[in-house]
Amino acid sequence: MISDYFLRLLLWREGFAPLRYVRFLDHAADLLFLRKVGGGYIFVHRMIMEHFAAMESANARPCDAIANPSS
Repeated sequence: MISDYFLRLLLWREGFAPLRYVRFLDHAADLLFLRKVGGGYIFVHRMIMEHFAAMESANARPCDAIANPSS
């Protein structure tokens, strides 16, 4: 079984996900893209969610641009 840490490392290395998920999600909530609800997060607006869902995975590697938020 693959551990959560190994999976996060693998996804980060391949550019599919940020290494520090909680920091990334908190930063997105600070920028008002997400809202904290209970133990999870939701998009503030449906159009934002649909925009990210529609991005082609071949062209979209958002972690390259936001891997190190400046806060």
